[in-house]
Amino acid sequence: MQQRKNFYSKILLFGEYALIVGSEALSVPYRELYGSFVFGGKSGDKAFDSNGHLKKYAGYLRRLFQKGSLPGQLNISQFEKEIDEGLTFESNIPLGYGLGSSGALVAAVYERYARFKIPEEDLITLKGVFAAMESYFHGKSSGLDPLVCYLQKAVKVEKNNRLQVVEQPHFEKKSDGGLFLLDTATTGETQPLVNYFMGQCQKPDFLQQIKSKLVPLNAKCIRAYLTGDSAALFSCMEKLSASTLRYFRPMVPEKLFPLWEKGWKDKSCFLKLCGSGGGGMMLGVTRNFEKAKELLNSFSLEIFQEF
Repeated sequence: MQQRKNFYSKILLFGEYALIVGSEALSVPYRELYGSFVFGGKSGDKAFDSNGHLKKYAGYLRRLFQKGSLPGQLNISQFEKEIDEGLTFESNIPLGYGLGSSGALVAAVYERYARFKIPEEDLITLKGVFAAMESYFHGKSSGLDPLVCYLQKAVKVEKNNRLQVVEQPHFEKKSDGGLFLLDTATTGETQPLVNYFMGQCQKPDFLQQIKSKLVPLNAKCIRAYLTGDSAALFSCMEKLSASTLRYFRPMVPEKLFPLWEKGWKDKSCFLKLCGSGGGGMMLGVTRNFEKAKELLNSFSLEIFQEF
């Protein structure tokens, strides 16, 4: 077998950080980037490194299982056997970009080695299994990234952490713009930024601002996106971009900050975090993609959804 199945990356469109304090969130699959298991794949350092990482990961899963901390049933022995036979996970999902590089791997391991698959409708149980499996990569995981990578469908996190699979919308094309991804060409470290945010949340005034302003604004963005209302989405993203500059300055790479501010002031484009920030991808919206490219010409941009 050369290749079994592709597992796409994901984009957390809305809800980063605010999700921690009860905000709604929306994560969608991104089919331009993916990973898959391969036997006898590419030779060289990359394949060897992937095989070595899989061996360490399998050892971690076995230790979790032995401690009774791995919900679900995985055929870890089969996983280890196939690793010894040269199994690799080939992926073009960049590491440290918040695009689900570990989520895609976790989803692929579960798909291939789960003895009894949990019904896809049981989102909470699946998310719990994935959270345990992904803890190897992040220390602590919500399980949302692997869930989206596994289902390959958009998932909305609602209040009280309820989950719902939703359809991605169709937007009527009324302009020369849309949502786009901006590549900062740097990686970000999630944990220090999360620690910073949690520290800020210890300040009552900051937490109140996040809960009273950012949480409802995220909900409006999600509603505008899912209903295909580009005008409402553009308006919400304008406010969200300003909120990011105010509350999440450390999460915006310094080289991007002046352009972020200029795009907001002249309304040529509005940028927001796409995950934890610090690097990786950023998400933007514009009514004129060519104008946004002129402003952000030192970065690589790619349209994610036209409207």
